[in-house]
Amino acid sequence: MRIFFIIVIVFFAGFQSVIANAQTYVLKGERIISNSAQVAPGSDVVVIVDGIVEQIGKSPEGATASIPGDNLWITPGIFAPYSTLGLVEVSGESATNNIRSANKQATVSIRAADSFNPKSTIIAVSRLGGVTHAAVVPGAGSDLFGGLGMIVSTSGEFNSAVDEAAFIYLNYYGSSDKTGSTKGAAMAFLRAALSDASSYSSRFEQTNDGDALRRADANALRPVIRGDIPMLVGADQAIDILNIIKLKSDYPRLDVIIVGAAEAWMVADQLASSNVAVIVDPLENLPSSFDQIATRLDNVKRLMDAGVTTAIMSQTATGGTAHNLRLITQHAGNAVAAGLTWEQAFKAITLTPASMFGQPNLGQIRIGEKANLVVWDGDPLEATSAPVAVFIDGKLQSMQSRQTKLRDRYNPANTDKPGSNGKYGYQP
Repeated sequence: MRIFFIIVIVFFAGFQSVIANAQTYVLKGERIISNSAQVAPGSDVVVIVDGIVEQIGKSPEGATASIPGDNLWITPGIFAPYSTLGLVEVSGESATNNIRSANKQATVSIRAADSFNPKSTIIAVSRLGGVTHAAVVPGAGSDLFGGLGMIVSTSGEFNSAVDEAAFIYLNYYGSSDKTGSTKGAAMAFLRAALSDASSYSSRFEQTNDGDALRRADANALRPVIRGDIPMLVGADQAIDILNIIKLKSDYPRLDVIIVGAAEAWMVADQLASSNVAVIVDPLENLPSSFDQIATRLDNVKRLMDAGVTTAIMSQTATGGTAHNLRLITQHAGNAVAAGLTWEQAFKAITLTPASMFGQPNLGQIRIGEKANLVVWDGDPLEATSAPVAVFIDGKLQSMQSRQTKLRDRYNPANTDKPGSNGKYGYQP
């Protein structure tokens, strides 16, 4: 008891010292989910000073919360491991759709960062759903390779890129023009591409000296060969996943992450022993192609039970990777219904994907780190809960989007709406 009393006194003294600071937020919650070992039993307050998490503990008597509310939850921000945020505004309008390129020349060297628009209206919508960070994936067009993906925050600022060269994306569904839409040709092309990259220094004297890739593309693939960045591979069929795993015997440094993985449960042991991670949509339980014949609702649970590093994405809903990215929490909630524990499901949309991309700090609340967290009005995996405050990179974010502004502007009770006697539109 004496030790506990001393800890409380120290926390109280520290708390009193930081509240005098000008830029201080005191967040009180019914539950604090930190994804770290720094939260002691009974902790109900997170103190942020100048953007840095200063303290996590038990609030002293009479402390005033910066964010009022009952039954609040404080958690790390949601990290979406697969998205097209900032690459598309209206998918049917080519001028606003930069997801994939039909250019048959540039492939691996295409950078999502060169198409990313941080001012996209979709980004604010995602932020209001609790998504603070996302992997932005360039889609494959006429080639297997989509290009170089990035990690971004949803702050909407021009400096919101966390890592502009975070991974390479490869579509192994066999629908590439270059490989004749066959899996055999796709694997032959992939082996040749990896060979070009691994032999880059001796192979390329001219632009097109590679067996599969141009010089610029082979050079862009070299970090994957070295294991510096992961290679995301879109694949669903179990045999395709096994064939991709075999590549690691020739290139042991490969850091492979399988995206989709509808039949991954069938080869879960092989994935675990090969240290190959997966990104799965737990709602994909009906096959939409012959590659997904064996898909099942408990795919995620079986993978985690086998020890496979597994992250959860939202892909099945219309616009699930962009316009409806915020639905990722509901997908995780459905994974709980299919057998996961709450902790497993929540880590699968926070700490696990952040760690996959070498950014574990973005999936945790830790003392001494910048605040990347969300305050919710209830359990974040419940469809009826929503964020009431979002912190990104230590800064309190706007809780407005284009949709909320339109809602307020055209609310029947708003006397300033267009067509009224207010400042907008026609005035008689």
